[in-house]
Amino acid sequence: MEENKPYFAEDGTLIIPFECADHTYKYWKQEGKPLTEILTELGASDEVWAKYTHEKKSDSNGDSATEE
Repeated sequence: MEENKPYFAEDGTLIIPFECADHTYKYWKQEGKPLTEILTELGASDEVWAKYTHEKKSDSNGDSATEE
């Protein structure tokens, strides 16, 4: 793991280092990716996903997961 890339801490906390030169990971900036896209890219578990967003998690095909 590169220290300047986003990652999850052991407790599921999303860490986006200040030194991260890729501003697309800084979701709070205008040029940033949506937080859900970052969580998907980093492989967030369902528990971590729920910690950061109320949006439904997409399945591996990019479709929203639905309960039937």
